[in-house]
Amino acid sequence: MEITKLKSDILNHTPEKFYIFSGPEWKIQWIYIQKMAESFGKPMKYIDSVSSIHSKLNNRSFINQSYVYVVRDDSDLVGNENLLTTLEKSLVNDVLILLLTTLDKRTKFYKKYSDKICMFEYMKPEILQKYIQKEIDIDDNSCKHLMEACEYDYGRCLLEIDKIKRSGKTVAEALIEGVIYQPPQDAIFDFVDAIIDNSRNVFYLYEQCKQINESTLAVLSVLYNNTKATLQIQAYTGEDISKGTGLNYFQIQNAKKHTGKRKNSELIYIMELCQKCQEGIVTGTIEEEFVLDYILGEIL
Repeated sequence: MEITKLKSDILNHTPEKFYIFSGPEWKIQWIYIQKMAESFGKPMKYIDSVSSIHSKLNNRSFINQSYVYVVRDDSDLVGNENLLTTLEKSLVNDVLILLLTTLDKRTKFYKKYSDKICMFEYMKPEILQKYIQKEIDIDDNSCKHLMEACEYDYGRCLLEIDKIKRSGKTVAEALIEGVIYQPPQDAIFDFVDAIIDNSRNVFYLYEQCKQINESTLAVLSVLYNNTKATLQIQAYTGEDISKGTGLNYFQIQNAKKHTGKRKNSELIYIMELCQKCQEGIVTGTIEEEFVLDYILGEIL
């Protein structure tokens, strides 16, 4: 079922008996459910399973009120074709919405009820941005960072917007200070960039690396190589940077953004620390778990 068909049902007040909602954008699903309840003139009722209302549906004499029933991941309903068939007959004035966290397209269920399934995928960034900026007055750049932090999930964006409003902070401040939740990511390159730039968010990125158990030796390797490239670009006085340093275009562009942030002597010291710690880990003279704390204490 296309979203346009669902919108048509809502606008024309012509409900079908049975809908299946799936996809990652849960907040939009609930917005549509609320609109359906309003349009169809039936209160929304969340149930644990269809079996809990099946007998009542079959005995209409006890039912004076019809509902928009909502049930999530009812395995009995998905796996029992007979139950679904009898259920559809029992839904005289009621509407049932089945929410499925995951949907296997190889199953008989999917093939039989594909015309009932409405998928809610994440919105395109340009559309999501419009929705967000209706909720909070922020510039395009801040909005981009908020969307990225929330992995383009509208529901999460709304939750974080509420935190921002209550904290009175800007998006940038909320991100740096951890007001906005960000799941652990592979932050090794951002962490290394922050060390070289002496950035104030270095410890936040360090926590990201620890949460995903980033290899200390991997961090040391990237830190050494990126620091060396920065030193090469910063200290080079010739005309052909690529020929003089042996760095490719990507390495040059990456290093250029770090130039001027530290003195050449500081960059050399970072490289020496990396070499010392790498050797200590390999030979067993330095405990790996304390290495990055030691480096940060020495250079920040």
